[in-house]
Amino acid sequence: VGYRFTEENAEPPLPKIPCHPIGYGAAANILSRLGGMEIPPGSAMSGGLAITYRTGPEFLEPAMKIQLNVTTRNERAKVENVFGIIKGTVEPDRYILIGNHRDAWIYGAIDPSSATAVMMELARVIGDLVKSGTWKPRRSIVFCSWGAEEYGLVGSTEWVE
Repeated sequence: VGYRFTEENAEPPLPKIPCHPIGYGAAANILSRLGGMEIPPGSAMSGGLAITYRTGPEFLEPAMKIQLNVTTRNERAKVENVFGIIKGTVEPDRYILIGNHRDAWIYGAIDPSSATAVMMELARVIGDLVKSGTWKPRRSIVFCSWGAEEYGLVGSTEWVE
């Protein structure tokens, strides 16, 4: 039995801590000023910036503070999933899913963009093969473009349910 995805039944719950994406320069500036114990280079807690990583939470300069003004709105928005289907010739009721989400937290995020480009190229190449009669799939192929992945896999979850 399916149910509608709401804030109340979100698992895990939607985040309550305000957050905002920052760039490389701002991250390096903040992380380089953290105090606390030094994190050994190469450990799981160290990153790729050319700085000395520390545990925090205090800063090296005790008077230093960061102020972040985040304006967010909780609002309902329409989530859309987009599908393309190439029907199978032998087992059309069995499916191969090729999918990706297309939303991102910030402009220029690489994972949805690169995966969508790959999926679109696969759809084009497979579609050309089918149209030319060179090849036909045994099973149906469904190209899936899901919305609202960044908000708790909403698009794909709703589709499955």
